[in-house]
Amino acid sequence: MSDVPTVDGSFISPEGPLATFIKGHRSQTEQAKSLPTFYRNLEEVLDVKRASENFYSTLPPDTTSVDFCSGDVMSMGRSSQHRDEFLAELERHPNFALGTTSSRLMDGNYTYIQQAESEIAAFHGAEAGLLVGSGFEANLAIWATIPRHGDVILYDSLVHASTHDGIRQALAMDRVAFPHSDVDVFRDTLRDILETRPLVRQRKRCVLVAVESIYSMDGDICPLQELVEAAQEVFQDHEGSIQFVVDEAHSVGFMGPEGKGLVCELGLEKEIAVVMHSFGKAIGASGAIILGNKIIRDTVINFGRAVMFSTAPTFPFVAAVKSGYKVLSTKAKDREHVHDMARLFFELLTSHPLWPTARSKGILHVPLAEGWEDRVVNTHLLAISTRPKSFWWMYYHLLSASFRTFPVTYPVVPPGQSRLRVIIHAHNTEEQVRGFVDAIYAWVQEMIDIEAGTGTEPVTKAAKEVYDWMRQEQVDGFGIIRAKRKRESC
Repeated sequence: MSDVPTVDGSFISPEGPLATFIKGHRSQTEQAKSLPTFYRNLEEVLDVKRASENFYSTLPPDTTSVDFCSGDVMSMGRSSQHRDEFLAELERHPNFALGTTSSRLMDGNYTYIQQAESEIAAFHGAEAGLLVGSGFEANLAIWATIPRHGDVILYDSLVHASTHDGIRQALAMDRVAFPHSDVDVFRDTLRDILETRPLVRQRKRCVLVAVESIYSMDGDICPLQELVEAAQEVFQDHEGSIQFVVDEAHSVGFMGPEGKGLVCELGLEKEIAVVMHSFGKAIGASGAIILGNKIIRDTVINFGRAVMFSTAPTFPFVAAVKSGYKVLSTKAKDREHVHDMARLFFELLTSHPLWPTARSKGILHVPLAEGWEDRVVNTHLLAISTRPKSFWWMYYHLLSASFRTFPVTYPVVPPGQSRLRVIIHAHNTEEQVRGFVDAIYAWVQEMIDIEAGTGTEPVTKAAKEVYDWMRQEQVDGFGIIRAKRKRESC
């Protein structure tokens, strides 16, 4: 039996995720006129998002297509092994409480969560840890509590939205971005900071550096070793005055010995002040942990309002994380498989006869395809983009071929930089990866035929099917206006 499901009839299910997503963009202007002022005002701002094609809806699950979309990298979220270990963990503690009733600072603390924090910290080579509700919450807590007045925050320009939001809450008002993963500019910026910030030069204040191990939009790996070495070079006479905060949301489970992450892979546990690991991806649970020494943990607890005023994580929540870590130690073959499938993807992509044409014409752009052969690690996360006017056509085509990716558009990325976010998982087979690349190039061939004037339609087959359905539903946008134009404008 094939690992790639076939589509009988239309791939647009009236109640499916694609139809729900598109219909969510239908203007509510007329319906809002009869609403009370309060709700009418809210619909007005929602209609702005609908008109901009970035209205979000909670979509029904897609169980019919191949998953190249979810964050379940190590397939732990669907793992019967993880589920069995979780249930066994509950059985080992039959008297566990379902709720915690209050904050960790009141009577919401309990022995099991403290043990879990200690075990996870030790696993990653840290002194202490603090469990919180999500990676977003963790980054907010880190940046809202740790930087002091007069400190300088130096951050990679492509850090996650949660880091940006956390930095906006920081006491440190001196915030400097450096170009993405540019070690030379990073070094020069450090020199400038040391020369122009007297408190840093006098060792009264510090520089805090924000980076991610694997960046969430393009899937590239942070040059962490080189950044640390540059910092040590510039601050050699100011030891301890520069510290790193590393977001390992996308590397835990995938990189490092036993999936410990990039920091452990490089042996930099003693060089990094704060590490954040989240559990909603490779661990197959939810929540996150902030790792550092006891001072870091005490600082977040004492100044982190979300920690101080939130009910503590529950026993089942912690048990899911703890059981996930236990199963993670058995996943060496799965990690190797993900690495192999990532290499296979790039090999198939770049060896295809249409690759030079697709790349030179701008029909296909995959940033990580450049130099993939020379990388020690090709990550599970990558981005595929095309010309802005045909972006949705590519998404529709892959979905029609039963491959599910995630369209990332403005305002998550700048205007004109939309891309399909692709994640390769332990549960993806070689047949699925090959089928996915074949589907990409079937779409590329359609685009080439349209531009050469040999296509039967001015849009791709899947796009035409979507647009015919949209016209019936009286919905506009997503390339439909462009699809009505002359062929040469495609």
